[in-house]
Order: sequence, then C-alpha cells, then structure tokens
Amino acid sequence: MNDELQKFYSEVESEITDRARMSGAQVTGEFREMAFTEIVAEELEVAGVLEAPAVRHFEGGTGAASMKVNAYSVPDEDSHIDLIITVYKGPSDQLQTINASDVDVAFNKLERFFVNARRDLHAKLDPALDPYRIAEHIHSLNGKIDWVNLFLFTNAKLAIRHEKRRKATINDLPAIYEIWDLERFRRLRESGTSYESLEVDLTTEHAKGLAAVQLDPPGSDLKTWVTVFPATVLAQLYEEYGSRLLELNVRSYLQARGKVNKGILETLRENPTDFVAYNNGITVVAERVITSGKDDNRIIRLEGMQIVNGGQTTASIHRAGKELGVDLSKVFVQAKITVVEPARFQEIVPLISRYSNTQNKISTADLSANHVFHVGMERVSRREWTPDQKTQWFYERARGSYQTAKSREGATQARRRQFEERYPVNQRFTKEDLAKFEDAWRGEPHWLSRGAQKNFVHFMDRIEALPDGWEPSVEEFHRYIAKAILFREVQRIVRANETITAYRINVTGYTAALLAERSGRRIDLGRIWNEQKLSPALTETIQQWAPVIFKNLPVPAQQSGKHVEESFKTQACWDYIRNLDLKLSPKAQVELLPAVNEAEETSRGIGSSKRNLKPEDHNNIALCKELSESIWQKIASWGQQSGLLKDWQRGIARTLAGYAAEGWNRSPSRKQAKHGKVIVEEARKAGVLDTLGR
Repeated sequence: MNDELQKFYSEVESEITDRARMSGAQVTGEFREMAFTEIVAEELEVAGVLEAPAVRHFEGGTGAASMKVNAYSVPDEDSHIDLIITVYKGPSDQLQTINASDVDVAFNKLERFFVNARRDLHAKLDPALDPYRIAEHIHSLNGKIDWVNLFLFTNAKLAIRHEKRRKATINDLPAIYEIWDLERFRRLRESGTSYESLEVDLTTEHAKGLAAVQLDPPGSDLKTWVTVFPATVLAQLYEEYGSRLLELNVRSYLQARGKVNKGILETLRENPTDFVAYNNGITVVAERVITSGKDDNRIIRLEGMQIVNGGQTTASIHRAGKELGVDLSKVFVQAKITVVEPARFQEIVPLISRYSNTQNKISTADLSANHVFHVGMERVSRREWTPDQKTQWFYERARGSYQTAKSREGATQARRRQFEERYPVNQRFTKEDLAKFEDAWRGEPHWLSRGAQKNFVHFMDRIEALPDGWEPSVEEFHRYIAKAILFREVQRIVRANETITAYRINVTGYTAALLAERSGRRIDLGRIWNEQKLSPALTETIQQWAPVIFKNLPVPAQQSGKHVEESFKTQACWDYIRNLDLKLSPKAQVELLPAVNEAEETSRGIGSSKRNLKPEDHNNIALCKELSESIWQKIASWGQQSGLLKDWQRGIARTLAGYAAEGWNRSPSRKQAKHGKVIVEEARKAGVLDTLGR
C-alpha cells in the first residue's frame, strides 16, 4: 500500500475524530461517515466543484428498493443539482479498497433516491426532519434543472481507476457521475491548487484544432499562445465541464445577468459576426499545450485547462446557444493561453486573473492562501498565546495544514499529545471560518447562507490593499479570536438544542448576527478574549433566542414563495429576523461597552452615560462610528444624486464624515446618532453600503 496515501488516510481519520471532540458528539460509525462527507464537501466547495453543499443524511427502503443520500447542492447560477452518497469504510488502521460492485450499489441507491424525490417521497416523510427537506427541495426543482451530477465520496482507494460507462440519463435528465476516492481527494488537498486537472481534446468539436501564434518573450519562462475559439467549442466545453472549467477565486463563474453579460447576450443575438471585435476575449491557463507538430502548428489538446478570465463570456455563450436558441456558428472568441507549471499555479494564476480582467471590476485581493492578509494572520497566530499562556489558536490559511503540522511535529504519541495541548482542535480555524465569524459580526448572515466559498469571496472583497509584511496588531488578533469564540458558542448551543431540528448553520449565523446587531456591536470582545468564553448572560441570551430564530427563519420564504433555503440567502430574510421582538436581558445590557466614554461626556458637559444615554442611543452612536469618513461622504453624495436624502440629512452625513476624519475623537450626539441610523438604513435599502464595501 502506498505509504503517502496510508499516511493521508490516518490524517483524515484523525480529522474526523477531532470534529467529534469539537462538537461533543459520540464517535459512532454514522458520525464518522457524516464527518467525512463534510470534510470532502467543504474541500470541493473551496475548489469550486460544489456550491453551498448541505450535509443531510437519508437512508430508506430495502433490497432492490433501497436508497440513500448524504448531501446535496443546488448552485444558484446553474441549472443542475449535485447529489452525494458516501461509502465510509472503517474505522480501521489500514486503508481499504472499494471495488466496482461497491460503486454500483452506491450509485444505484443514489439514483433511486433522486427518482423517488422527484416524485412524492417528501409526502411520506416527517416535515420536521432533514430527509423531508432535501426530498421536498428536489421535488420543487422539477422542470427547473437540466441535468444531475452524482458524486460518490469514499475514504477507500478505488481498486480500478477506469470506470465503466454509466447511465446517460436518469428520469430523462442527463447524468454525470464522479468518484472522489481517497487518492483523488489527497491529490486535490495536497496539490496546493483549487482546480481539477482537465484534459481537453480540441479536435472533438473542431477537427483540425485551433490555429495559434506562439509568443515566447525573451527572459520569460511563461509560454503564451494567441488563438481564436469557435463559440461552439466553448459552449460544448462549458456543457461538459461547467464550473470545473473556471477559476472561481475571482468570481468568473457568474450567471449572465449583469450589465456586461446583458451586452454579451445582445451582441450574440443581434451581431454575432462582430462579437470577436466587441468582446475582450478569454484568458486561459494550462499545464501543457499539445500541438499538431505540422507546419500550421495547431493546438489540438490542453492539459490542465482553466479559464481564469472570461467565465462570464463563456457562460453567456453557453446560455445563448442552449436556452435562447442563438446560432453560434458565426461567433468566435479571441483567447490568450499561457502555460503555467502546476507548482506555480498558486503564484501565477491570481496575477494573470487580476491583470487580465477589464470587463467587470475584480477585487485586487488575491484570494489564495498566499494573500498578505492570511500570511500575516498565520504569523501572529503562531506567536500569540492565550491569556493563561497554555494554548494557542491555530490559523489554517492552507487547508489541511493543521493535520500536516500535527503529523510533522507529532512523530510519536507523546509529541502528538503535546501538539494537541498547545493547539487544541477547537482552537483551529480556517480562512473560510474567519469569513463566517466576521460576516456574522457585521450583520450579514444571508451571505453565510450562500456557502463558504461565496462568503469568503465577499469577505475578501472588503480587504483593502495591504503592504508586504502586514500583520494584524495584537489587539486586532484578539478581537478576531473573540468573534470566533462568540460564533462557535452560538454553534454549540444550536447543536445541543434538540428542538432545532434543521438549518443549524443558518440558525447559528442569524443568531450570532442578531446578537451583534442588538448590542450595537458593543459586546466586550476584550473580556471574551481574556476569559476565552462568553459570560453567563450572553450564553443565556443565545439559548433563549436560537429556538425563536429557528421557528421564524422559514416565514420569509412562506411570504415570498421562495424555497426556504433560497430565502435564507436574501436580504429580506435578514430584515425579517432583525425586526423580531428579541431584546437583550438587563444583565447582558450591563456588560456592553459604552459607545461614548465617560471622560468624553464629562468634557462635553453631558454627564454619565448611564444617566443620559439609553441602550438604544449607545447602539445608534456605535453604528455611526462603524463607518469611515469616505463612506459617510459617499452616502452624502448618493443622497444628493438620488434625491433620497433631504438637505439636513446630507448635512448630518457630512458632519459625521468630519468626526470620522478626526478618528472619532468626538462622538455623535444622541440626536445626530438617531438621524444617522435612519440615514444608514436608507442607504442600506438602496444597496449603497454593499457597493461601498461596508
């Protein structure tokens, strides 16, 4: 047995055990199967293969009627569904294998579940439990999806790498089958890239390949070709590979619906022959370019192909041909193809993506683990100890690095124990986790509900340009950890509450966000860091609020007609939860930090905050002080241009901008803050704060 794969197997099994310890769950066979499903699904979400996967286990029927599903995913911007079944073998000291018969049995169970779910399976299940929700969701998608992807996850090694050809359709829908065994999972995690190495044969749709000109600039080790793709070839590639063809780190995989995309669709319909002149083309990277070797030097195959810019163009072309009936035979797209060694993908691809895109604004942030923000966070996390000087928080900027470090430093059982004592598993957090903590604190739980990858991109969009060598201050790092403790305590309470039978991650996000909102983000994060836990008053508040939020989360979906899990992703859902009559207890109110310190109040002659300012006043002041000078100025400009703010409101916005410019040495008055809150709410409703990156 391959030593490296065996070692990886042991690391994954250890990771499963760690998850049980974090959640306080018993390490049963069913738990291990679901934990393994979560681990692989999360990795594939980061890689862009899945979007917001929901781990929901169901197993029913017997014999030839047996069916099973472990997770599913319904991408927002694609007309398909992903279904996942897991074959977990173990636990065992030795890596096991999975044969063709095991694979057939698993896929047959998943197929039967899909067929029955499209019919009336949900009507036979308990509406209060997860199996009902996944079956009902699939049933609601009848007529809305064009194909189904079936995934098999397994912690075993596939005995035969060449899979047999399976059903082309299920229930009259095209079906695609994918197996993620432990070997394939290891390659994904350890390759350091977030893409699958696709081998694309260009002669299938274009018999002679693509005519191309090769450019080898002196002094550069990057080889580049310039060519033109027939639109029919791009449409077929997108049909076959979908999001796997596109580099999601720069949001290239978008539905054709923005201004740029509407223009693309219009050109395709009205002026197809002029498309090549109007469109900026696509940027492609590949591990290797294979040419015909003849005098005309045509490109016949691309190995490791990824479209790193031009995803909107590609998706628009596919949609125009498939859904709108546009004749693509006269449409051509210019392309630049650059060969990048696999080992340098993480270094080179973000730069190519950043500088080649001119059609839509792309954040200048490099979303890879090598971004200066994540490197700085990691450095501080390795230096900073908790107040008792016994443990540290482990920031995992590269996925799997916690297990890798534990394996490297823990050669013996004693050394592993020392590592775990220094870095307890419940003090490990990834960059995707950090994005969840921050967006919940900022009051954006609807973004958390869109999945880890989309939420992470949203988080990184707000990161401003940072100098090389940047690090968060010790105080900033402590605040990040305090928000992590807050979020995870909410998560623990939600999981422990037996009345919360579903949507636990959504309930967690909305509860944490509402706690931040109701407190005016005045929760004492310094105290949380010092004590490494929440106060009894905050804990009691979470215990009281979480069941109420769970009960109310489906209401906006009932009002709008959206599916409940789609509703969770909307601003309207958050607005509804924000307006629930939930108040902090007097004990929790007393613990909040004042928005105005007493020294400032005394200097302004307004006395003690406890006598003069109500909790609502503190919250309003804190809200105003969250915004920077530039954002207040832009709100004032927006109010003037749109006519939605009165003269006196714009005056208040500019006054608050002045206070912000001086570092908030002067806080808004009670009256200014009250009006400021209304102004912020108007700007938020108009989407202004989203565009300003609040």
